[in-house]
Amino acid sequence: MKKGDKIVLVTIAILIICSIAGIFGYRYFYKNSKAVAIIKQNGKVIRTIDLTKVVKEEEIKIPSEDGHYNIVKVEKGRIRFVDSDCPDKICVKAAWLKKPGDSAACLPHKIIITIQGQNPEIDDVAY
Repeated sequence: MKKGDKIVLVTIAILIICSIAGIFGYRYFYKNSKAVAIIKQNGKVIRTIDLTKVVKEEEIKIPSEDGHYNIVKVEKGRIRFVDSDCPDKICVKAAWLKKPGDSAACLPHKIIITIQGQNPEIDDVAY
């Protein structure tokens, strides 16, 4: 093996080690971040829930102005739409929202759920 080949192998090994360290570092800081669910209707915040402090399951019925409704289920660390009387029910088909940046919406009823992270050690995270 030539000297140049050894330098390339060492460089690749260092890059792989740095990548793995970065992934574990990100996961460590992500687990220590606080996930806050914000429920908005017609652009107004109607409820803010700290998902890390949820003790028991809760179902929240959100009525809309025209008599329709959505039901949101909250568990420790996650939130989702579980029922709606909208025609297409796309919001109900959405998965659990767990990490900062996740969102789901019921457009007919103008309800949006977003997850925001709050970690005093990290200024901002871009995806």
